Amino acid sequence: MTDYKKYFPWFKNNKNCYYLDNSATSLKPQCVINEVVEYYSKYSTNPHNNDSALAAVINKKIADTRKKVAKFLNVKNPNEIVFTSGATESLNIVVNNVASWLNKGDEVVLSYAEHASNLLPWLNVEKQKKVKVVFAGEKDTNTPTTNAFIKAINSKTKVISFSNASNLFGYEIDIKKIVTAARKINKDIIVIIDGTQSAPHCITNISNWNIDFFVCSAHKMCGPSGVGVMWGKMALLEKITLMTKVGGGSASTIESNKKVNLAPIPARFEAGTPNTEGILGFGAAIDFLEQIGMKNIIQKEHELKQYFDKKIIDVKNIDYVSKEAKFPICSFNINGVNPQDLANYLGKAGIIVRGGLACAKLSYKITKNTVGYVRASFYFYNDFKDIDVLINALKKFDKKNIADAIL
Repeated sequence: MTDYKKYFPWFKNNKNCYYLDNSATSLKPQCVINEVVEYYSKYSTNPHNNDSALAAVINKKIADTRKKVAKFLNVKNPNEIVFTSGATESLNIVVNNVASWLNKGDEVVLSYAEHASNLLPWLNVEKQKKVKVVFAGEKDTNTPTTNAFIKAINSKTKVISFSNASNLFGYEIDIKKIVTAARKINKDIIVIIDGTQSAPHCITNISNWNIDFFVCSAHKMCGPSGVGVMWGKMALLEKITLMTKVGGGSASTIESNKKVNLAPIPARFEAGTPNTEGILGFGAAIDFLEQIGMKNIIQKEHELKQYFDKKIIDVKNIDYVSKEAKFPICSFNINGVNPQDLANYLGKAGIIVRGGLACAKLSYKITKNTVGYVRASFYFYNDFKDIDVLINALKKFDKKNIADAIL
């Protein structure tokens, strides 16, 4: 098994720790760190200042990163790639604008497994616009499946907004199959994909999916925090009028009669001094992932998931809910133990996981479990030893460890 840890300084600096919280954020390779440091040490100029040679270099680097992201996501027009602070901002822009195109009685289809960033904005819309939020799920279990989404679509459905990879359960939803079925009912239905969890772990193919909007975050893809992507079809981006921010760079001219002429897309959405170092670091992260190869990443994660599935059954009283998951997201409990207590116990042993509902605030509608799970999530730099350490710690767990962990 290829050792990818050598690219990540985190492991050298935390030799007694085991990082298994990749669904929350990924570690950063040295090449990404170098790119950020180089910006500050060599350039450190505002890209809006086009009067300097340094700014010209940075502007080209940003443009190159936009092209890299477009290629990585299989987007034909790089200008449809808008840089934001992350998927949360991207979703808020998309949802609030799409909502302004809806009417009372229109339906929006989500699932109970959605991250809060794709749930809370729509619930706010439901209150304000009186549209109806419908949750797709199998009868009795509420489990979101491809078929459940298709069954939830009807003539009133105007929007489908979902994550194609659950951050808690690791399931995969077939985007193309849903879109094909939806377009037969309503050719103008808007499809929004939260690709935050899928983009780091599978080949993204926006051009082939025939969707309308897609969002993701750099920090889950070996890139810096504070940078994300909002992609939309150009015709829909042109319709967006509700901006989360306006200012320098978002207007081409302001006429004497106060008429504002917006800058071309994507500049109109990227007002103010950008997170330049973050964008450049994102470009380095894309280069790194391409160098490793997404097929190699997928294969490595498949091996890790299979290994975990095999080992977890040896833990007594385990409740493991991610066995059928495609993505390397493994959620489990030890019966009778609060997941946060178990996560704290593991954390004290240097095993970094997540405990709770992982921001999937309505997932209890699926599992009937209101406190959530312990989530171990892998990336390609993890190895079998990381899993062995986790499994051994779970085997040794005793309820008396709870007080020790808290103290």
